[in-house]
Amino acid sequence: MKKIMALVLLLSSPFVLADSVTDELYSAQAAYRAALRAQSGTSGRVAALQTDIAAAQARIQQAQADIARMQQELQEETAKKAQADSTLQAAGQRLDAAWQAAHAAGR
Repeated sequence: MKKIMALVLLLSSPFVLADSVTDELYSAQAAYRAALRAQSGTSGRVAALQTDIAAAQARIQQAQADIARMQQELQEETAKKAQADSTLQAAGQRLDAAWQAAHAAGR
């Protein structure tokens, strides 16, 4: 009986090994497909991030150009305001002097 059992085990052993090899092949294929999906997803995300970064950098450059333009306009408007303030002060002094003169003449 032991001889028959040993013979059965010995004869079935290649089939067990074949099943084991086949299982390993399927497992390896599944692992490869999973790794390929992960790599593909990561590649897509990297490309999307690179595109987003380039767009953000372009927005930064545009914002910096806008800031420089507005700073120049602010300087120009500040100079105009200083001139207008000076003109208004001179006109106010002239008006005050004229008022003083009219008031003094009316006495």
